[in-house]
Amino acid sequence: MASYLRDNGVEAVTQVSISTPGTRSQPDFQVSTNGRFLGEAKWESNKWEGFAEARDYGQITGVDGTFLICYPDQLKDEGGQARLTNTAESVLSGHKYSVAFLRRDAPTDTAKLDLEEIPRWLNSHIRDERTPEPDPDEVVSVLRQTAYRLNEELETAPDENLFRNVLGASPEDEEEREAARQTAGFLLVNQITFYRVLSSSQQFPEIDPDKLSTPSDLAEYFDLVLEVDYTPVFSFRIANDLPQTAFNTLRDSIKSIYALRPETITHDVLGKVFHELIPHKARKKVAAYYTMNKPAQILADLSIHNSDAKVMDPACGSGSLLAASYLRKRSLTESGFSEQQHQEFVENDIAGIDVMPFAAHLSCIHLALQAPIYETDEVNIGIEDSTKLRPGSTISPLSFVLPQKNEQRGLAEFSDGQRPNVSEETIESGSVAMDAVAGKEMTLTTVDTVIMNPPFTRQESVAGFADGYKDRLRDRFSRRDNKGHIHGKMSYCSYFLFLADKFLEPGGRIAAVLPASVLNKSSDSGIRQMLLNEYSIEFLFAREDASNFSEDTDLREVMIIARKGEPEDGESVACVSFDGLDVDSDDIRTVADSLRNAEPGEAQTVSGQNGSEATVWRVPLEELDEHNLFSTFSVKERDLIKRWYEIVDNDEKLCQVKDLDPGLTRGGSSHPWTSGILADPQTHTRKNDVWVVKDDDDPLVVAHKHINEEIEIPRSSVEPYFLRKPYRAKVDVTDIEEYTVVRPFNGIDRFLSLAEEENIPGNWEEHVTENAAHMAIPETIKLTAPGTRHPVYYSEKSRVWHRMWMHTNITGEDARRMALWFDSTIGLLQLFVSRIPVEGAWTKYRRYSQSGFYGFDINRLSQADQDQLDEAWEAWKNVECPSIIKQMILLADPSKLSIEDERRVEQHYEARDEIGEGFQERRELDKEILDIVGYDEEQQDELLEELYTGLLLELIELTEMGE
Repeated sequence: MASYLRDNGVEAVTQVSISTPGTRSQPDFQVSTNGRFLGEAKWESNKWEGFAEARDYGQITGVDGTFLICYPDQLKDEGGQARLTNTAESVLSGHKYSVAFLRRDAPTDTAKLDLEEIPRWLNSHIRDERTPEPDPDEVVSVLRQTAYRLNEELETAPDENLFRNVLGASPEDEEEREAARQTAGFLLVNQITFYRVLSSSQQFPEIDPDKLSTPSDLAEYFDLVLEVDYTPVFSFRIANDLPQTAFNTLRDSIKSIYALRPETITHDVLGKVFHELIPHKARKKVAAYYTMNKPAQILADLSIHNSDAKVMDPACGSGSLLAASYLRKRSLTESGFSEQQHQEFVENDIAGIDVMPFAAHLSCIHLALQAPIYETDEVNIGIEDSTKLRPGSTISPLSFVLPQKNEQRGLAEFSDGQRPNVSEETIESGSVAMDAVAGKEMTLTTVDTVIMNPPFTRQESVAGFADGYKDRLRDRFSRRDNKGHIHGKMSYCSYFLFLADKFLEPGGRIAAVLPASVLNKSSDSGIRQMLLNEYSIEFLFAREDASNFSEDTDLREVMIIARKGEPEDGESVACVSFDGLDVDSDDIRTVADSLRNAEPGEAQTVSGQNGSEATVWRVPLEELDEHNLFSTFSVKERDLIKRWYEIVDNDEKLCQVKDLDPGLTRGGSSHPWTSGILADPQTHTRKNDVWVVKDDDDPLVVAHKHINEEIEIPRSSVEPYFLRKPYRAKVDVTDIEEYTVVRPFNGIDRFLSLAEEENIPGNWEEHVTENAAHMAIPETIKLTAPGTRHPVYYSEKSRVWHRMWMHTNITGEDARRMALWFDSTIGLLQLFVSRIPVEGAWTKYRRYSQSGFYGFDINRLSQADQDQLDEAWEAWKNVECPSIIKQMILLADPSKLSIEDERRVEQHYEARDEIGEGFQERRELDKEILDIVGYDEEQQDELLEELYTGLLLELIELTEMGE
């Protein structure tokens, strides 16, 4: 490297020796041009140590600056194989190098450079021609390495102390102990970094690592800050758990952090550093999920209207929403912003609560970083289970709770303020964390805005938080329960919407990130009733380019802003669909306001930066569907929704499935005994499937998938079954030879043994024989999957359909006719309009969705209609269909697709040349369906051209969302 630098204008020498007492003695480089500059070289994986060493060299009298060059670890092998005759450039080129330049009283410059960029970069610093600019990713990389190294030293620390400091409970298994080890080092790095920021702007002494003698000496510095406050940051005594053998590592960690000069980094960049420091996997272990910055800003900008607004986040997590609220309030300040206003914001106006001590720690840093130059006497962050709180509640400095006994460690049930006998199993909550000094009591009041991204914990897990926890939740919201709003299977996040209602006066606003399922899940109907009857929904937001507004989740999410107070006649909700998030909040508001008197269905596009767009339209509140508030976002091509309602609103031959008394039930729902299924040889089986039918005589001969053994089973012991949907090319699966064992037979013991079962499950025979049906629709489906050929299947033999919704009361003939409707493009359109998004491109159809589906009213079809459908069935039943996507590609009108749309077809499906080639069998089916519902020939062709192209575009959107 020195040779390469010399060849490119940097007079670097090696084998440098320094004799100054108390310092490191052998820097790797020295440059004496325009001063004296010492350099250190490290492998990338030891970059953090290089920063510590560079910092030490910079303390030497007469040294004008230091630099660090980190070699990529791949060079270890490549360099060892290089010949001595090779040039320096041939050995070193083709890689990225982490570099840093440090001056004693200037910001540290960090970057990631190609080899040829290093000499120019270094010379520009030596000549003092370059303005230092920290690369946030490089800063994060150094701090992460430092945290990982501290985690290694903490492996011998007492598990109980670590886990309490991180999550507020004692560990019970290795996974929990590992969570503590993986995150405690990050917490300590946060403390040291934040202390450096505070000490540079307030009257706190700088940590001198060379004067420390034990790890616990850090507490003397942190206690000085605790006298002011910041208890959620500095009350965690992580350094005290470090053994003395880790002292040198701790000292170098402090030096490396100080070498980064975090106090010189702008607050927004430093905020990003704290936000992204902890790796995603480690965040999940401590339930530290983040709302993305831009969605947080949009929610705050559109829900906070005054600089003196009081804001609360009852599940504050990392504090993204609190920081966004601070910035919004600051932007609304009419006069110059002052220290007094900062203190008013963080000490009184903005409150955050989280059950996780670690989350409170992150929130405190995130909020205080908005103006680190100002002293903050008190940060309004509490550690408590928010669901037990109401206006007037106080979070005392020391209240005690018992940890719960399952994987949801931080969601323990808190006591009602009573201090039990303290034991080693007791953890603390309140306005301080474990081992904290007494903090200031928080008294909660009503607020103007409750802004939140509440926990998405599945309701099945809530019961495990603590004994009787769900009962206490119901008691806490008993007023809502009296209105019938609380359902036993209600999502946990829904309780937080009821909680928000407690803290809002009339005119106050809820601004929340929610799973999309809250807008249409039957058990959350009470939430929708509250929002529709007691609030005016001002904004609904969803994304087209992705599914989520939070990091670390693939769940489909929405955002909502609603004002408390009964809606007035004529009010409408502004629906905003994002294609990219880099859109200005004020532009969204301006467009939404301009559409108040627009024609129904009129939409406008808001253009943002980097190609981002937001489409805004309004829907009258009285037109919102209580059962599915998400329906307005179900498709991007909103004309498809109009076409759907035109079909179902004007025809007398259709009805909802529930009106047919279909005997709707879900196959295998209570007894998914997959190890007792005998799969058809053509089934697209999975690894956990056990048996495949080899011979379909009587007795059946079935072969074990994983060992060379066959078993004979009499037909009298089995019933027809349907196991796997993927890659079934024909809608009629009557002939598939797939069964389930329901009755004992000679050899059953060996069968059960090989299936690793003790018995046929109880009630399995009853479930199979009493719940069989001729037709079924999937409960969950990925419409974009290559194996998804049909949204419905039919069998002349009545059978149980695994994980599908079955119409058990409908006869075979009627089921066949209904199957045609659901398998048509009209039925596919209905699936899009009614879909309940889950993760990525997956869609779920719950019981209420299936009941609300429209289909043929089989009691009102004429004989001619029935005959026409029967003929259509004969033509369709044996057609081997490609994937639904391929069908739409073949039928789409190329003239209605842009060049970009065609490019997307090629990119995702490699089928650009197949667009519009035709799939006549489907077109004929669709025309028969439309003929029965009253469309003439011309109307059929016009509608189908629109549907095929529109649904293809929707499938592309889903594909891209699921990537």
